[in-house]
Amino acid sequence: PEFWEGGDREGPGTMADKWSDQIRACGLFFISIVVLMIIPLVYHCFVFLTALPLWETQPASCVILLICFHTLFLLLLMSYWKTIFTDAGGVPYELDEAWISELNLANRFGLEAEVSERVSEVSETSPLTVQSAERKLDGRQRYCRKCRKFKPDRAHHCKYCGRCVLKMDHHCPWVNNCIGFRNYKFFMLFCSYATMTSFYVALTLFTGFVNLLVQRRTIVFGWVEFEYLVVFGLMAGVSVVLTGFTGFHFMLLLKNMSTIEHVEKRDPTKKDQVNPFDLGRERNWGQIFGENPWLWFIPVGETRGDGVHWETNEAVNASAAQDV
Repeated sequence: PEFWEGGDREGPGTMADKWSDQIRACGLFFISIVVLMIIPLVYHCFVFLTALPLWETQPASCVILLICFHTLFLLLLMSYWKTIFTDAGGVPYELDEAWISELNLANRFGLEAEVSERVSEVSETSPLTVQSAERKLDGRQRYCRKCRKFKPDRAHHCKYCGRCVLKMDHHCPWVNNCIGFRNYKFFMLFCSYATMTSFYVALTLFTGFVNLLVQRRTIVFGWVEFEYLVVFGLMAGVSVVLTGFTGFHFMLLLKNMSTIEHVEKRDPTKKDQVNPFDLGRERNWGQIFGENPWLWFIPVGETRGDGVHWETNEAVNASAAQDV
């Protein structure tokens, strides 16, 4: 059948492959800009030009500024590191083999239409026994022609990474990685700490500017003042952009919805569909950040679940009805 043979599969050397290579190269370039230029520039301006000069006249202010800055800064770097080097999660090998074996068997005996309906004698956690909440319009299981794999709920193919990603949100060039099931918490923390750090630096520098104006001190414009202006403008712009971006992602998180799922809701045929994965704000939050509040805002730990099997609100409502 067409969905198995992959009639639209793009071979090597196509425009899509070249574009994917360019995106990955841009990702490394963006990371280099952040690590080699922006981070050192901001650190030098805040620590050496802003905080340390206060040590002789205002030591308490100097210590407070340094402690607050380094706390946010270290959490930001840890989150950034984890977002870059934590794999977003691919379709498990066992799942892939199970589906392909089932498909080959069905294809051999001409039972393609019954693949999604048959239940084999396997364990309850097998993908062959799990009812998917997301299916094609004809009722068949979602299938990726490029990977030649059946896709679990919420999984999507990333053309830049060249594979299907579990609960894919988007591919972020600033971390040169997909944002998905296993690194979404770290991505959220990275955005949050980047927002807070940039706002903190911009506010501190702005306060310094205001003090100069109030004291009516003569300002001699040189390289130091130029660095102040560059860092202030950069941090002010980043804080404004990231505030909206981070707020948008927290809104999606509380709805248990990825960016791709949010965009798909714009489809007139899907806008009235209820999100089957919305379990309520508290459970949606716990699904990403875990149950331990002490670890919510620290970039450690692993996401609950396997990224393949997803609890739906229908199951939750059914369980609640039985309890009543």
